[in-house]
Amino acid sequence: MRVLLRVDGDRRIGGGHVMRCLTLAGALRAAGHDAAFAMADAPDGLAPRVRDAGFEVHPLPLSDGAPRVHPPHAAWARVDPTDDAARTGRIAADTEADWLVWDHYALDADWVARVRAAAPGLDVLAIDDLDDRALASDLLLDQTRLCGDLDHGAPAALRGPGFALLRSDFAESRPTALARRGGPVRRVLVMPGMMDAAGLAPMVLDALDAQEDLDIEVIMSAAAQSVPEVEARLRPGVTLTLDAGDMAARMVAADFCVGAGGMTSWERCCLGLPTVTIAVADNQRAAVAGLAEAGATIALSLAEARDGARLRDAITRGMAEAAALSAAAAKLCDGGGAARVVTALEGHLRPLTLDDADLMLHWRNQPRIVAVTASQAPVDPQGHPAWLARELARDDALWCVWHEAGRDLGICGASAGAEGWTWSFYIGAEDAPAGAGARMCAAFLRRLAERADVDTVLATVRPENAGSLRLHRRLGFAEVPSDDPSVLAFALETWDVRRRLRLPPEGST
Repeated sequence: MRVLLRVDGDRRIGGGHVMRCLTLAGALRAAGHDAAFAMADAPDGLAPRVRDAGFEVHPLPLSDGAPRVHPPHAAWARVDPTDDAARTGRIAADTEADWLVWDHYALDADWVARVRAAAPGLDVLAIDDLDDRALASDLLLDQTRLCGDLDHGAPAALRGPGFALLRSDFAESRPTALARRGGPVRRVLVMPGMMDAAGLAPMVLDALDAQEDLDIEVIMSAAAQSVPEVEARLRPGVTLTLDAGDMAARMVAADFCVGAGGMTSWERCCLGLPTVTIAVADNQRAAVAGLAEAGATIALSLAEARDGARLRDAITRGMAEAAALSAAAAKLCDGGGAARVVTALEGHLRPLTLDDADLMLHWRNQPRIVAVTASQAPVDPQGHPAWLARELARDDALWCVWHEAGRDLGICGASAGAEGWTWSFYIGAEDAPAGAGARMCAAFLRRLAERADVDTVLATVRPENAGSLRLHRRLGFAEVPSDDPSVLAFALETWDVRRRLRLPPEGST
């Protein structure tokens, strides 16, 4: 599998987007896949960091045009979006990428549409947590989502810190870290973010100035704007570390932390490091609030942190409640998210064949699946092989098996009728990864939408099957009148699938 990652990082954007994409790229490489990057060719960018990690970077030339107004973070774009999309699409096509992963608040559905036009057939994963624009992507990764169900119109999503993109050393260090939690607070980390754009580090050092019995370490990038202010506040017991390469080990050795929100929040959760967390950017507020609601942090806004007395009080309270904060944080994230994301990207449809007849029958006749079918009756084993042979011989039918996590998990199928193509699906493996059914259905609907002979997809769902009802509605199905009072009927126009994903015109794939 070949994956192209489109991401930027600089003084304004910070380094979090690049670092989490680097983590995903590393997990892809560890699983035997190829990963490369497309990045703005900015002098203050992080492309050198990516190259140093051993990944190819395709540079995108900076533009001088007037800043755009939309989407809301459009001013963060360093490359004209039209040129960006055309170049990114050509890179994806030239490298024969299977997936495009993009992590950029300044890009949106229009950009994705232009990329797809240049690289038809490309699957697209958006890493996003803003809920402020359409993304037109096949799959969404929202690793900061602790509550709510917003998905930017993505047909399938990976939500929550179970999918947080943390380097493998965090999961490896977790047992050691959790074993030493609960003792007195002697060593404190200050983690204001790589670039410390908010100037958080000096404020925290001022708040800790009276704590002479603590060992305090500030960790940030050498390019951070607050480095001179931090250096001016160094004293015995206070140290500054620039561009640390062993963050997991430093967090394990620490007893407490005061830091910015963002991806490091989930690193700290994985290692059970009790923290006062400051939301230094608007997009961090919801996640930081969710952490506080879960009892996993003491939360402050940036305005609150600028009040020295309030910041000191929060730190004092956090240290007193360190054991409880640690336990609650450790429950939220185990560090295995990057591997789970790679597994989801590996998921694919393969054609159903006659050799699958026994597996299909076994899955379909499981009592839990029979109970939610419209007929609520098992399939006749005697007639099944002949029926399957007829279905597979039809030009106006499509049957596929979903393969993920190294094994077959379920089946999707659709056949033409007078009113449209009627589909059915089920996950047969009882221990399938969470969300595999939604990923299977989303991929299958895209396959149908790319066919010129499919206009409408029809479905029937028993009203007590709440999970299937939610899934159909999330996939864009609308309820229509039903001739059978025992089931609810749904319909989806394939043009709507194409519109939501901004697929190229029919026949271009």
